[in-house]
Amino acid sequence: MIDVFKIVGIAIVGCVCSMILKNTQSQYAMLSTLATGIIILIIALASFSKVILSFQAIIDKTGVNSALFSTLLKIIGIGYITEYSQSVCEDMQCASIGKKVSFAGKIAIFLLALPIIENLINTITEIL
Repeated sequence: MIDVFKIVGIAIVGCVCSMILKNTQSQYAMLSTLATGIIILIIALASFSKVILSFQAIIDKTGVNSALFSTLLKIIGIGYITEYSQSVCEDMQCASIGKKVSFAGKIAIFLLALPIIENLINTITEIL
């Protein structure tokens, strides 16, 4: 389980350091923000293996096609990665680039979801 209190503590310390550096050494403020974000990301990703193990247990119990869950994990991963990348771009005063990253992520998610949607439509058509 993710230790949310540890993440919040790191975030607060990182924000305070960034604010102090912004007033004294502005060139290092962005690096402080980026380093804080990377530390938080590493902590969050450390517990991601539990999610994958949970999905594997669901696949084993239900006998559902593992490609479906693999695609779902990819979709979730793309969503999180693009959201994180967008926020990093915004932190670096490049919001327009962040919006383009977000748009590209949405297109990638749609392309990955297309086979799932097609299978759903085929299943509904067979039932009717």
